[in-house]
Amino acid sequence: MTLCISWVRKVGDVTEMLVASDSRLSGGQHWDANPKIILLPRSDAVLTFAGNTNEAYPLMIQAYNSIRMHSPANTRSMDLSDLKGHLVRMFNHSRKFISSLPHGQTAPDNPTAEFQLCGYSWKDKNFGVWKLHFDVGKSIFTFRRTRAWGGQEPDSLKYVAYAGDEDVVEAAKENLISLLRDRGKIDQGSFDMEPFEVLRDLLRKEQFPSIGGPIQLVKIYEHSNAIPVGIYWPDKKSGQVSIFGRPLMDYEMTPWGVIDPDNPERAFPMKPYLKPE
Repeated sequence: MTLCISWVRKVGDVTEMLVASDSRLSGGQHWDANPKIILLPRSDAVLTFAGNTNEAYPLMIQAYNSIRMHSPANTRSMDLSDLKGHLVRMFNHSRKFISSLPHGQTAPDNPTAEFQLCGYSWKDKNFGVWKLHFDVGKSIFTFRRTRAWGGQEPDSLKYVAYAGDEDVVEAAKENLISLLRDRGKIDQGSFDMEPFEVLRDLLRKEQFPSIGGPIQLVKIYEHSNAIPVGIYWPDKKSGQVSIFGRPLMDYEMTPWGVIDPDNPERAFPMKPYLKPE
């Protein structure tokens, strides 16, 4: 399945949202080069998924298309806090066209896919994450907004959201708390790249077979623009850069910079890929 972590990073006067995920799809095999984060055409937000790919990919593509064709959603005059309602309605409307059910079955199977809508709200003047998930009791997709951690010092901000397998998410939460405790940041300070480090370490340990492949990372800025960031993977020494989980071919370049996973607070300019000798 997936481990996706979205968080607000605050360093000095700079505040931005980061969304990171693994890149593995499973289904009798492991395919470690797949996008789990998509840039939406309105540029101030991204959509991520976790769960069954057969359910998630069609809805993600329809989400992209529905935003592009609906002018208020595409031009950002519809705020992100209202866009989540549009997407939930579209998800539920799309499911009405499932037919040819197995003999004796009167309703489609409950979807196991869940989504995160992450971006900057011009109404709230703040970043936000909405989890779009299927409510089994109501038999519809609905939403829930992520809230910041309580019990923090006045100048601190801890805002993080997770999507993925329950056991992987729990391990990520525990590791993040442990890392913050070691650095004296449990109740003070704001997130920097700690959630990225947690995802990196879980992927390298290969403890959970449901996650794997290069990290994919997107940054969302307060000026309402989202960009994908390249990742040297498995490390900077390899010289191999991945974007949206896919290792670039030797003639491909990215204009958005590349992060060393072992020094993630720094971004490097993209250079032509050179195979290690």
